Amino acid sequence: MGERELLILLLAGLCVPASNQIRKVFVETVKSWSEAQSYCREKHTDLATVRSQEEAEQLLNITGDSLNDTAWIGLYRDDTQNWQWSNSDDVIYSNWKAELFCASVKSSGEWEDRVCNEGKAFMCYNETSNITERYTLIEELKTWTEAQQYCREYHTDLVSIKNASENEDLVKKAQGKPFWIGLFNNLWKWSRQGDNYTFHNWNGGEPNNWGGNEKCVEISKSGQWNDIPCTFQLPFCCDDGSSGQCFYGNTEKTWQEAQSYCRSQGRDLPTIQDQARVSEIISLINSTSKTTFWIGLYRDKQNWQWSNGDDVIYYHWRPPNLFCASVNSKTEWEGRVCNEINNFMCYSETSNITERYTLIEELKTWTEAQQYCIEHHTDLVSIKSDSENEDLVKKAQGKPFWIGLFNNPWKWSHQGDNYTFHNWNTGEPNNVGGNENCVEIGVRDDPSRGEWHDKDCSLKLPFFCFDDG
Repeated sequence: MGERELLILLLAGLCVPASNQIRKVFVETVKSWSEAQSYCREKHTDLATVRSQEEAEQLLNITGDSLNDTAWIGLYRDDTQNWQWSNSDDVIYSNWKAELFCASVKSSGEWEDRVCNEGKAFMCYNETSNITERYTLIEELKTWTEAQQYCREYHTDLVSIKNASENEDLVKKAQGKPFWIGLFNNLWKWSRQGDNYTFHNWNGGEPNNWGGNEKCVEISKSGQWNDIPCTFQLPFCCDDGSSGQCFYGNTEKTWQEAQSYCRSQGRDLPTIQDQARVSEIISLINSTSKTTFWIGLYRDKQNWQWSNGDDVIYYHWRPPNLFCASVNSKTEWEGRVCNEINNFMCYSETSNITERYTLIEELKTWTEAQQYCIEHHTDLVSIKSDSENEDLVKKAQGKPFWIGLFNNPWKWSHQGDNYTFHNWNTGEPNNVGGNENCVEIGVRDDPSRGEWHDKDCSLKLPFFCFDDG
């Protein structure tokens, strides 16, 4: 079929320069999302971006009676998660309650990120050519770290999973029981580039990032590790990386100074990959009057990796649902399910500091809270510093509350367009079948609203294109 075009002016104030004129086009030809994207990019600019409820309604007005059910828009689910602020501020500060760092497998075969100190069954593997002896389910409930230590002592390691068929086989072997696997989300890196963080020997309750500033690691005479501020002055040794010898520097420095000193000599702070190496470092400490030494471990970005150092080549995560952020009474941030009800903090664009932030104690979902703040104030609050975070927690007087940060796996087809406005139908997006990665705008539920649904990208639907200028 041919195209029907309508010129829409998106007004900023009372008038808009010609360069801001955006022409929306409804294409009645039925295509998959990928085909629709290719068509729009070839003949127009891209699939349509929807920035407001008004724009959603304008799209439907273009179609008249031609849109019987649904049409594609340019929104799709990316492979990565990307936290962003409701008002499009850059995320330059964060204060996460970091605890969802270990992976388990559900009875459905989907993977979950879980709190590492939960007790679960776990799956060990053995390096053997006998397939029937390769995997062993241990039904005794242990934390992830306890499970890893058990597997390394009695088998080879916690299991790593390399493909879907292997995943299915292990789920059958577990007979419906959820179990730990060897995947963990690693905040820690070794100073010497290329060394993998797989072995660890944390003291009980460590690492705890006490005070939010413990990003470097010391080792004690007992061999246990503890995270502490990098600015502390501690003794250290330099690892030559070839013979494995560690040379004591006979001085005390901050972690960065110690690292620089070692590197200036063609060495680095020590990497510890097994218990034997722990014993070597302990013997060095015991030869001095010192009680703790720096090692080369420091806190960096999150990075999923397998316990045995295997490359991560296969994922089977459950559809993520922790997409909205709240702040608890300890000032820590938590990822929450967006349709939970919670207090929330609005902010207003004003020079009067006392009127800038408003705690709303009426319980709402994140989306309801966002809409309320936009209607009555400016938006949900963005937090840009530790002191601002503390001030808001004091203002909340111990109540947890929504903030404007949300985890966005959705992106617009047109590069650079921010995903801030959304108009999901109730219960959407729900990723039924684990394959709903594209978005349709529909009239089946409420023709006046144009609600969104996530759908399989291979479905054939009409679609909207737009042209710049």
